[in-house]
Amino acid sequence: MQYHNPEFATEEQEVLDQLYRGWLHYWNEESRADYHNGMVGARRFYDFPEMLSYDMFGNTIRGSFNEHFEAIFPYWNDGYMEYKDLEITVLSKEFAYSTMIQHTWGTAGGTPFDTAFRRTGIARKNEGRWRWIHEHLSFPAGMMTKMADFTASLDPEEAFKLQ
Repeated sequence: MQYHNPEFATEEQEVLDQLYRGWLHYWNEESRADYHNGMVGARRFYDFPEMLSYDMFGNTIRGSFNEHFEAIFPYWNDGYMEYKDLEITVLSKEFAYSTMIQHTWGTAGGTPFDTAFRRTGIARKNEGRWRWIHEHLSFPAGMMTKMADFTASLDPEEAFKLQ
C-alpha cells in the first residue's frame, strides 16, 4: 500500500472502472453476442499499436498484437471471469499497473475449462481513456515437476524446489 499515492485516487478509480469493471462486464455480459462481430467490443480495452503481450498462449512484440487478438479472442469468447486480489497502482496521470489472480471458466472452442492465472497489466491513459499497453498472463509452475498449475494455487515455498 505504500505506493498508492492519494494524489492519484481519481485515476485509480478510472482504471478500476474503465478497465477492470469494464472488462468484467464485457467478458461476462457482452462477449458472447460480440463474437459475431469479431469481438470488436474488446478492442476498446487495448492500445493495439503499443500493446505487448507475454501470455500463456505465447508472446507478441509491439505492433503484432492484432494477429494474436484475432486468433485468441474468438476462441475464448464463451466464458466468465472474476478477479481475486486485484491491486491497481497509479504511477502518474498517464500510467498505471495492476496485479491479480484472474479466474476464468466456460467453454473454449466447445471444450469446457476452469482455470486461474496470474495477471499483471500496464495501462496508459490516452485521449481520456485507459487502455492496456502490456499484459503478462502466466501459470505458476513446479520446478521439480515442470508442470503448470492451472489453478494458480501452487505453494510458492514448494514450487521452487528442484527435489
